[in-house]
Amino acid sequence: MPSILEPAIISEADETQVAELRRFLANSGRESGRSGIHQIKLPDSLYRLLLRIVQELADGKAASLTSAAQELSSQEAASFLGVSRQFLVRLLDEGKIHFHRAGTHRRVYLQDLISFRKERDQRRHQAVEQMARDAVADGVYDEF
Repeated sequence: MPSILEPAIISEADETQVAELRRFLANSGRESGRSGIHQIKLPDSLYRLLLRIVQELADGKAASLTSAAQELSSQEAASFLGVSRQFLVRLLDEGKIHFHRAGTHRRVYLQDLISFRKERDQRRHQAVEQMARDAVADGVYDEF
């Protein structure tokens, strides 16, 4: 499993169930001797996120949540993308990733890095598919 999840975004239609879960969790710690079962229908994205957290903890791993609006330094952003800080700064200066400045320091929102990574991965996948099609057209492979 990848170590970083895509953001779990809850639709407006699912906000009622999330609010109900929040109320239940907030109140359940204060109420002692509760008997009975309380069922809440969870949105699929939230269910998958909670399941992943529980799986990580059951495997003895640490799990953490962060806001997609979290700001990262240029070094943290470079590490997230698996590139050098200098390469990231070039991407920022070329406008390929949105950023803002805090004084003289560049800050990048995690959500912008996730969007960039997703687009980059799609471009890579398309390039590999095109290379395979070209190889088939050139007779290097029998079929694609």
